[in-house]
Amino acid sequence: MARPRRPWIVTEHDPIEKLEDNLWVVAGKVPGLPFRRRMSIVRRADGTLLFFNAIPLEDASLAEVQAWGKPAILVVPHEQHMIDARAFAEKLGLAVYAPKECEAKARERADLAGTLDGLPSDPAIRVEAVAGLKNGEPALFITSGNGHVSLLVSDVVMNNPKTSIGLLPRLMGFAGGVKVVPVFKMMFIKDKPALRAQLERWAGTSGLTRLVPCHGDLVPAGAPEALRAVAATV
Repeated sequence: MARPRRPWIVTEHDPIEKLEDNLWVVAGKVPGLPFRRRMSIVRRADGTLLFFNAIPLEDASLAEVQAWGKPAILVVPHEQHMIDARAFAEKLGLAVYAPKECEAKARERADLAGTLDGLPSDPAIRVEAVAGLKNGEPALFITSGNGHVSLLVSDVVMNNPKTSIGLLPRLMGFAGGVKVVPVFKMMFIKDKPALRAQLERWAGTSGLTRLVPCHGDLVPAGAPEALRAVAATV
């Protein structure tokens, strides 16, 4: 039986955070779960907008985003991050891209323009598959006009404070600072040494300023040290 289509539903979300000249973020609640999520919005060189993750916005915030640039692309990290992808893409007229590793499942949840290897290029955006994973989850490196580099990740690294999530996720190890959570290790990692090496390499990225996870608090400073600490625990 086909999965019922979820319409555009605005759930509680925070105000837009304007991190850089080309990077805004919005955090809000995951529908139906005691958990929070974040959407990143990147303004490309041509003035169009790329969204990483999808969170429907209330009217005033949506109007502010549309005034900033023309919505064009939605990158979904993997098929489990697609609860609002179809409605979001249809409302804003977006081309949707997903990892090749989960393409079939992603196509069940939204109309895809293609996989991440076909994503239109931009000089300020670098997309890299997270090493050692089963689902092809990507990370995005965003270089801003001041030389700052922001690393956008989905589920591989989280930073959930205990107060931000429910009791069950806390008991399952989802809280407790910047880390790869235990459930993710069990379900999605197939090559721990490859992931560990990649995290250590990322820590050496020139200009790396902040870590922007989909789940949990931003790491606004000390991102290289945070990545090295995470790598040591994989």
